[in-house]
Amino acid sequence: MEKIAGHDDVDIYAPDNSRFSFMKSPYAAHKTNSAVDIYYGCFGDGALSPVDGKVIDIRSFDTPTPFKGRDSKEYLIAIQKGKYVVKIIHIEPDISIGEEISIGERIGTFIKNGYFIFWNDPVMHVEVRDPRNYLRASNDHELLPNIEWRNLPDGKKVEFECVVEEVNENYSLLLAPSHTCGIVRGFAIDGGFIDGYISSNGEDHFFGVVKPGGFFRPHFSLLEITKENRSVRCSGIAFSLSLSINEPGIKLIPEKYGDKPLNKGDKINIVLDIY
Repeated sequence: MEKIAGHDDVDIYAPDNSRFSFMKSPYAAHKTNSAVDIYYGCFGDGALSPVDGKVIDIRSFDTPTPFKGRDSKEYLIAIQKGKYVVKIIHIEPDISIGEEISIGERIGTFIKNGYFIFWNDPVMHVEVRDPRNYLRASNDHELLPNIEWRNLPDGKKVEFECVVEEVNENYSLLLAPSHTCGIVRGFAIDGGFIDGYISSNGEDHFFGVVKPGGFFRPHFSLLEITKENRSVRCSGIAFSLSLSINEPGIKLIPEKYGDKPLNKGDKINIVLDIY
């Protein structure tokens, strides 16, 4: 387990094989830079505690479920850590209220419900909250990424030469050269790492740049995705950060579930310009 973020005296950890994102979600706490999503494993796999503390609350509730046959159940796990409560969702718990939990200890399994869209991977959503206000969706305890910053390319226009590593029903995974700061790896732009989802149509995107000075949410003036100089039809692309044992990869999201606009081994060019 490695520390990826924190707030005050609360440290948040993730497994060595994980990816993580602060901005790749329209969920309210991501808009205030006060949540991190941690990705690893498969749906149904065990999920590990990102913090030490005592379990003080476990709740379940129904979510919207637009897909036939999908379970609509969601869970909230609240772990007391000092003067704060760590809120965790998207995990079906196999722990009980009153238990003392250690970092890296199993707390439940990854689930998929009505809050997920088709291209979402298994994810643990983590926030640091006040004890009297940990149930609401909004929050304002901003997280500080645990990144040992070094100088990264500061250009606002970048070009990625990618190779398609994987194609499945949900997305295509593209590999491209990335940069490393300490234990964290990502795709550099404007002196930081790109984080989030960028829509091809210029709408409904939620992305930004994680930089030494904080979180920035620029606009983009250009997004070109081409194969052999022809535009690739897709919904958009998604970036995340990873622990340096893994290449982070770029997700290319199809226009609808099951579409496969690319094949494994294809060479793809992406140009992104922000302002």
